[in-house]
Amino acid sequence: MFKNTIYSKGVLFLCILLFALFFCIAYFSDATFDAGDGIRHYLVSRYSWKHPDLLLYSWGKPFFTIVSSPFSQFGFMGMAVFNILCGIGAAFFSYKIAKQLNLNYAFLAIPFLLFTPCFFPTLNSGLTEPFFAFVLITSIYLVFIERYFFACILVSFLPFIRTEGNMILPLFFIVLIYRKKFLSIPLLAFGTFVYSLIGYFYFNDFFWIKNQNPYDGANRAFYGSGELLHFVKSYNFIWGSALTILFGCGLLMLLLFCIKTIKARELKESKLPEELILIYGSFAIYFIAHSIMWWKGLANSLGLLRVIAGVAPCSALICLRGLQLIAIPYVREKKILHWALISILTFWVIRSPFKHEYFPYKLDKEQELIKEAGDWFKSSEYTQEKVYYLYPYLAHVLNVDSFDPNKVGELWGLYPTIKEWGIGAIPDSTIVFWDAHFGPNECKIPLDTIMNDPNFELIKTFKPTTPFQVLGGYDFAVYVFFKLEKPKEMEVLSSDFIQLEEQQPFLENTNTISTSKSFSGKNSSMLSAQNEYSITINRSLSSIPSGTKKVIVNFKLFDPNNNSKNAVTVLSIDDETKKNLLWVGEPIQKEQPDSTGWAAVSASFLISGTIKDETKKDTMKIYIWNKEKKEFYIDDIKLDFWGFSKN
Repeated sequence: MFKNTIYSKGVLFLCILLFALFFCIAYFSDATFDAGDGIRHYLVSRYSWKHPDLLLYSWGKPFFTIVSSPFSQFGFMGMAVFNILCGIGAAFFSYKIAKQLNLNYAFLAIPFLLFTPCFFPTLNSGLTEPFFAFVLITSIYLVFIERYFFACILVSFLPFIRTEGNMILPLFFIVLIYRKKFLSIPLLAFGTFVYSLIGYFYFNDFFWIKNQNPYDGANRAFYGSGELLHFVKSYNFIWGSALTILFGCGLLMLLLFCIKTIKARELKESKLPEELILIYGSFAIYFIAHSIMWWKGLANSLGLLRVIAGVAPCSALICLRGLQLIAIPYVREKKILHWALISILTFWVIRSPFKHEYFPYKLDKEQELIKEAGDWFKSSEYTQEKVYYLYPYLAHVLNVDSFDPNKVGELWGLYPTIKEWGIGAIPDSTIVFWDAHFGPNECKIPLDTIMNDPNFELIKTFKPTTPFQVLGGYDFAVYVFFKLEKPKEMEVLSSDFIQLEEQQPFLENTNTISTSKSFSGKNSSMLSAQNEYSITINRSLSSIPSGTKKVIVNFKLFDPNNNSKNAVTVLSIDDETKKNLLWVGEPIQKEQPDSTGWAAVSASFLISGTIKDETKKDTMKIYIWNKEKKEFYIDDIKLDFWGFSKN
């Protein structure tokens, strides 16, 4: 008895010590582990008291929001404390389950969980995985001690922490059937019923949970998909080498334990069914489901490895089961060897997360640029203006109420608002932060769209010193726009007129120049079976007017036999490495020919967003592509450069 008391106090002391460690790590860190979803969940939680509708915000996970909200009122550090407590609590109940299973070294369940590489960083974040892990493992523990009523009530709220909870509930149903606890089965629907009822009175929709599902797969086009074994091959980030070995041993030990228990006919009296279904089963169904979702591109899956943290307590117990190999009589008799192996493995496990790139926690390249943009705004003349943005970390930097419609708007709602209510619905002087991560993807706003919108003016650009790409293959940057009181009017900034009468250094493919036909002067460019491409204008973008948004190409066409019907006018832009940035081909649409047979042709090309303004080392080519290689002539090419002269 005395020995058990000392052991229990030692475990309690270990939990307190580890809480202090994780608190210090979070407190002295320069950044959080996840500045996307983690910050967004924190903001939803923090402002839910001011905007109660957020307590039913489906994406935010209502049960997570309400339970974490008292902590988030103290700022992000309060949210970190909440997740640290969840992590320590999950570790403690993992230890309690290990005791129920009579596993040797039960206390090691605590470091096995907390130092699992995919779980460790989530404690310094606003992510939902630690709370999901805590509720799951606590519910499993309640089943182990036969508190079925409380287990069912608690686990019924699991889908309102993470949607994957819906996959876990059937496993509890199976255990209840096996243990003949039929009266507890309806309680598995308790959480869903409570939230459905609340939603009925708020949304007038009893089925709002299904109807407001945020994971409908609408973003599959840019979230993408990957290989089926993505999570398996990422074992080093998920478990680390030591826990991966122990996990494999855990699968083997379960098989041996099953054979031993069944042979002894002790299945009913043992906790093997609970261990097999709730611990091994929860991990398996969760892990397999995420593998398939990423493989098939379902449910907005991004293949994020940190999602496995939700079932990390189960994997920690599987690893602890694997550690029982060290407890075989031969090894236990060699005490020095025995404890040396345990010490080495434990040190190996604890060391694993500190070797990953996320530690120490510092701002990543995206966050650094977002912070730079946010700090600029806070010292600018625009601080009192309404802001549109979507990058969650920006709201944290600005310390603004992200859900106050008078102060903040979400970028994906900018153009839907304009479409429904008109441009007047966007207050004058509104500041729009467009970033290359969320802007063209979740918000579905290509940079060209807002760059060419006369209602907005670009006032600031933030680009990294070393370019890097983000989701969708876009070069990351932040563009800041200002909503004008009156829309800008595009004008002709300059024009070039090329008559083909003399050689020019910017003209290529001059072998097409012919004296057979001409609109003015003596020469024109002849396209024929030998000339698939016309005379080509090759201009450096540094030579065109600053602020150019559109290029209009006009030329004269002699084609009495309509041989150019499938030809196209091409504008192509390459960077200094010859990588193509833009290629557009416009079908030739000619006007009625004049009495000499020559007709006017015009083609328009948008180029804003393609030009690298800071260097302008890119080159632009304009030519006619004679796809069918039939004979016709072009002459008198005119280029008009349109844009906003104030840019």
